[in-house]
Amino acid sequence: MHLAATILSVVSIVVLVVSSVMDFTHNADVVASMRRFGLPVGFEVLLGVIKVAAALGLVVGLLRGHGHGGLTVLVGWCLVAYFVLAVGFHLRAHDPVKDAAPAAVLAVVALALSLVA
Repeated sequence: MHLAATILSVVSIVVLVVSSVMDFTHNADVVASMRRFGLPVGFEVLLGVIKVAAALGLVVGLLRGHGHGGLTVLVGWCLVAYFVLAVGFHLRAHDPVKDAAPAAVLAVVALALSLVA
């Protein structure tokens, strides 16, 4: 595995796990965002499950070592879609740019991961 892919995978795993903990614990900011987005109560739990699944996919990719690029690429592209949709929800809710920026940055990180894996 390329060093860049390893670094991007580890960074993504950490961010996904921390973010999923916020989803599972019904963090007030996350719940407020779900309300602004018009999503049903408890939807953040589903998002947490998606993030954990993505993190596990990246962990498996790391553990498989050389030649695992297919799984990492797949997870990376799924994360690109996830975070682009997140940016779209922020824009649709007329959130300030500072609220949509983390999702945009994570979409770029996932894109980079997909391209270097």
